[in-house]
Amino acid sequence: MALIALPDKSSRPIPPLTLAYIATLLEQRRHIVRIYDLALDPEPSLSAAFQPLRSFRPQVLVVAGHQPETLSAAVDALHQDHHQHVLPVQMSRSGLDANLICNGVIQWIDRQRNGSDGAPQAMLDVQSLNDLPFPARHLLSLESYDLRAVGGELQTIVLIAGLDPQSSGAIMLRSPMQIVAELRSVSEEFGLRHYSFPDVSITTDHAWLVELLTRLCDAQLNISWEASADADQLSEALSGHMARAGCEAMTLHLRAASVFESVDVRSRVRQAVTTAREQGVFVRAHVRLEPPYEAVAHLVDVAATFNVDDVRFEVVNTGAAGDASDSSQVTKLARQIYDAGRDRQRFINRFGPALGNLIWKLSGQRTSDSSS
Repeated sequence: MALIALPDKSSRPIPPLTLAYIATLLEQRRHIVRIYDLALDPEPSLSAAFQPLRSFRPQVLVVAGHQPETLSAAVDALHQDHHQHVLPVQMSRSGLDANLICNGVIQWIDRQRNGSDGAPQAMLDVQSLNDLPFPARHLLSLESYDLRAVGGELQTIVLIAGLDPQSSGAIMLRSPMQIVAELRSVSEEFGLRHYSFPDVSITTDHAWLVELLTRLCDAQLNISWEASADADQLSEALSGHMARAGCEAMTLHLRAASVFESVDVRSRVRQAVTTAREQGVFVRAHVRLEPPYEAVAHLVDVAATFNVDDVRFEVVNTGAAGDASDSSQVTKLARQIYDAGRDRQRFINRFGPALGNLIWKLSGQRTSDSSS
């Protein structure tokens, strides 16, 4: 069996965990499986990329990717290379949809095998990630992916959620016990100590998060991890608990309506960020800027007071003509306002609000005079 992951030009290469889950299920059925990730060594043509298959000569192939047009081209190239049993699968790179895809793929492969020389297999029933065995990371070249922790160490991803098959687009959080068990297994087998939890905000369910953090503390795995979090769901206590459980970096998602317009929420977020940074957690911010753009200057100025280590702005446009260039201009303006606000905040942190503001204004005047 050959499982092929196509490159996704819209994102950086990460391990195709959906294929690794499928590989585990196939190995349990005693199939010989290989995973080919074409994102690691992009070739100018699909024919050249599929060259290694000619020596392996798999009887069944699964080719997976995000863009339908790329999938169609890959299937055509494989058919031209005389591969008969080819299943195209549209999937996300991170594996958020793994539990939805595994059932269909395994059933299709079983039908191909049963039609030749295979014996009927037991029906697979996967409803959530909790129903799946750990992915076959030994078939992936983990060190080849450009995933790095904030300190530059090699990092890999572990899923904390999947999609709910009963509700379109809804998230099903994974069992904290199973997450910790997989972290322990990967740490022991591969010696990795740095992990990323992709796609899903870790603050989606407070009770679930507290259980996960408690289990991580109790397990004493000596690992570090990073995740996304909703800024308005953080508190000083929760931020401290995350740091004690091994959090080394978090990306805060800042929504204007819930964060910037409430003094109480702003104060709580600011304190949570301060607590995290005091315990060595690297804090990024992802700020969504929505119309009316007249409010952008104020919102960005407030964001500068949170003292995060890094920030990224996303402009939500309305789909009108010219929005692409407008978004670029708004993003550029937001960065300028943010940098100025950070400079002012540094003076305030050092000298207090009154004197800090005065020094910042005088510093700005000197800079303006020297450049004119």
